[in-house]
Amino acid sequence: MAANLENIDLPLSEFVKLPTTVDFSIINTDRFKVYVKDKPFIKLGTEMANELIIVYTHKDNLPILFEDLGNDFNEFFPKIMSPLDSRSNEDSGITQIQNQPFLSLSGRNVVIGFVDTGIDYTKDAFRFEDGSSKILYLWDQTIDGNRPDYLYFGSVYTQEDINRALNSDDPHSIVPSIDEDGHGTFLASVAASNERGEYIGAAPKAYIMAVKLKRANEFYIERFLLPKDNPNLYESTDFVLGLKYIFDRVEELNLPVVQCIAMGSNSSSHDGNSLLEDYITFVSQRAGYCLVTAAGNESNARHHSQGKLPRTGTTETISVKVGRQGESFSLSIYGPAYDKMSASITSPTGEVIARLPFKVGLKYSEKLVFEASTVSVQYYRSHSNLIWIGFKDATQGIWDITLFGDAIVSGEYFAWLPITGQVSEYVELLKPVPEYTIVYPATAIGSLTCGAYNSNDNSLFVSSSWGPTRLPRMAPDIVAPGVNVNGIYPTGVGTKSGTSVAAAITAGAAALLFEWGLIQGNLPSMDGDLVRTFFISGATREENMLYPNTKWGYGRLNLYGSFAVIRESIINYYVL
Repeated sequence: MAANLENIDLPLSEFVKLPTTVDFSIINTDRFKVYVKDKPFIKLGTEMANELIIVYTHKDNLPILFEDLGNDFNEFFPKIMSPLDSRSNEDSGITQIQNQPFLSLSGRNVVIGFVDTGIDYTKDAFRFEDGSSKILYLWDQTIDGNRPDYLYFGSVYTQEDINRALNSDDPHSIVPSIDEDGHGTFLASVAASNERGEYIGAAPKAYIMAVKLKRANEFYIERFLLPKDNPNLYESTDFVLGLKYIFDRVEELNLPVVQCIAMGSNSSSHDGNSLLEDYITFVSQRAGYCLVTAAGNESNARHHSQGKLPRTGTTETISVKVGRQGESFSLSIYGPAYDKMSASITSPTGEVIARLPFKVGLKYSEKLVFEASTVSVQYYRSHSNLIWIGFKDATQGIWDITLFGDAIVSGEYFAWLPITGQVSEYVELLKPVPEYTIVYPATAIGSLTCGAYNSNDNSLFVSSSWGPTRLPRMAPDIVAPGVNVNGIYPTGVGTKSGTSVAAAITAGAAALLFEWGLIQGNLPSMDGDLVRTFFISGATREENMLYPNTKWGYGRLNLYGSFAVIRESIINYYVL
């Protein structure tokens, strides 16, 4: 198959605008550098500090890349991410710290980063007392405008641009970025609002850097059978570019950063080994970097199941209930790379797609004879084996997927439907399991993973995802208030529930800790791992509960408790 060489002479900034252009990420190894040297149809984009690189090509070239680079290439496809939603400062011990005159902590000279749906920069919550903006940089990926040469799309607005807009009669004529959804604005207000009273953020004097994500490429939305009417579908490749943009700016300014990650996906092996999660773990080891991730809202969504094939030659059945005719969705089944499993599918009317023997790279699609449904089966191998099954225009009823143990060592398998918002509410697993529902990229080893609880009655938020991860790693690390939390939308004040809100509160608390350790010089080597250690040490724990556990992690966020632990052992920390 010949490569598609269409438009290869265009500069990358123009090439990325074409509807036929797709992106993916890969580690820029010596082998890959040799491979692309004589491949003009492959255009290289931004490279991260850990050699992860974003690459662009025509969508018709993907089969060639699969063949040449190996069939574990599926790992390089972008994951499609969505926002994780469905009296917080005082309940988290933050207000007590803000009111300590000797500490005098409010997040000064610490950056809180958001790669999300954008931010309404016109809100008073995001201004200092002199009227100037708290937002140092805003990269809007959806607007084609002024940007530095190292970015290939979008438009960048500086604090100076935003101040100029705020002082004009028509701000959006100068900085036209708008947060249509409000998710990013709300989280930024919870973490860093400078409004006094009920809507003050956890770190009111912190700076903000924001990236507004562009919508995922239609090619990937169709390929993964995601709902086309969902505007909040974003690619992990664009997300990691947003992270790098913020990290590069804080390096230039020599400021610490807390990154609030409130997007997620189920399209990963949930073991922390994806390319984005490797990047998160890599940067979290730097002093002055802390990445807070929302655990997800999937524990009661009926999107996960698991089981075990006891030995070679045995079978297990996973059943999916489709409650409405014509739904399209996918199911991802992961198992250890040293096992070999294969699958057959039985439709609600009894039509059978016979067992397809496991072969890395297999891609099979069949339109059923007596139904309008099309079923696709694909096999991949990387850190785990993956059986990906796509159901297009699925018949209403029960679909049975039979797993065959072709060669079994462990036999464990894990099955995930897409997260809430990426699959219809009419599609669910018949035997759901709430454990192992921490979403990507919160399964990253280096992230501070945050679940949610109701601070009114100290009960766990009903949807807060349960751990552990497949690493295995205990998760979440902690929980923070995440039910009916007050905040600010572009349309005004309101409330929101979910682990994304809990992550924003935790990010603000981390900013206060960074201000004490890094800005005030008490612990200049503080990094994300040490922030996690302090939060775990100071967390509130119930006497009648064992910790850590898969629901609450190590307990409820209590920043005041963390400082009490620091005070009791301050000599030891200074000695380190």
